[in-house]
Amino acid sequence: MAFEYVNADSAPGDAVTYTEALDRISSLAGRGWRLELDRMEEFALRAGLESALGLGSPRYVHIAGTNGKGTVTALTESILRAHGVRTGAFFSPYVVDPRERWQSMGAMIAPEDLADEVERLWPVAESMSATPFGGVTEFEFKTALGLAYWQRKGCEWVALEVGLGGRLDATNIVVGGVAVLVSIGLDHTAILGDTHAKIATEKAGIFKRGRPAIVGEVTEEAWDAIQAVADRVGVPVWRYGRDVHAELLSDGWAVHTPRGSVTGLRPYLAGPHVASNLSCAVAACARIGFLDEDAVRCGAESARAPGRFQVTFRNGRTWILDGAHNAESAQALARRLQTDFPGRPYRLVANLVGGHDPGAFLAAFEPVEVLVPPIDFSRTRVPTETARVAEALGRRARPQETLLDALETADQAPPTDLGVVSGSFYLVGEALRSRFFS
Repeated sequence: MAFEYVNADSAPGDAVTYTEALDRISSLAGRGWRLELDRMEEFALRAGLESALGLGSPRYVHIAGTNGKGTVTALTESILRAHGVRTGAFFSPYVVDPRERWQSMGAMIAPEDLADEVERLWPVAESMSATPFGGVTEFEFKTALGLAYWQRKGCEWVALEVGLGGRLDATNIVVGGVAVLVSIGLDHTAILGDTHAKIATEKAGIFKRGRPAIVGEVTEEAWDAIQAVADRVGVPVWRYGRDVHAELLSDGWAVHTPRGSVTGLRPYLAGPHVASNLSCAVAACARIGFLDEDAVRCGAESARAPGRFQVTFRNGRTWILDGAHNAESAQALARRLQTDFPGRPYRLVANLVGGHDPGAFLAAFEPVEVLVPPIDFSRTRVPTETARVAEALGRRARPQETLLDALETADQAPPTDLGVVSGSFYLVGEALRSRFFS
């Protein structure tokens, strides 16, 4: 999908401008996270967001998982749109432009629409401060903004990506048409638990009684926990590798579901877990009645999401920008580099934010040089600390004053060497917005 990135104030008169709207949303960041649903439900009721509670349109494909959920969200929305459905999508986090979070019919929310939604919701959000629930958090407001926007745009189905976990995530107030659990890995362990089973239980919390679910490639430990949740709430599950299968044929991927098969799929978002991710998206659409072969092929090929093994070129050098930020996604990125660019040396520009383990991330890569910049984000890890972790793993690491310094240093390598930016979607987005890639 082609996005038009803007930075403009478009609201007339005394109305809230686009920049003011973003500032208002950002002002809520100090409230942190609140992993409960009672306040979000009350906020939705006060704001008139009936669709979130299962009353009318849109309906939701609710997508959780440790890795791959953004890709599955993009694929699902694109496939539904190719069927002629009026779609919405929610991505967390954004990569380049804040408006990536809220999309309708494959396009980011317009600046004036974002400003309008903030202006409508802000008095309701402020009124919450005077209640026992307390004031809403930044992510709760962002979620409500999406619910209001898709309802006003008349969306029929929304591909809704979970923010953190699932059971207590603000998005979990929706009564989804189908739930998708893409993958389970060890991430955010301080919040979600330190085993695959504990994390799977939290993420399977998006399952709604009697509503179908799709589960991607997971360990048996994770599957046992997921099945326990599904049995408890009466959820019929299609599992990748049991009910849903994918195979690579001469004309592309084939995905087989209990509702039928589609062949000749050539997804643009073809990462190392393409079989499971593609299967999750196709199965979710099939489960709600959308499995026209031509539409699925078109949707899979046209789906886009920035920062997912994004390849770009600058002055003859190939750069790969990927938001991998934990052990599993880093291992997948390292394998993809070996598969797509066998034998090619690379320099890694990487850092992580708090809550993610730099040792587990860096251990996935061969002993390459790591250039460690700060991230323009409140929870950035100090470059010298990440560099020490890299050195303890036998990597040569150099802390950098700025991201631009790191990119320019990496660019001094022979032109045949790859440049790789990873460790955080925040870092990837900062790189893509920088003058280095502009």
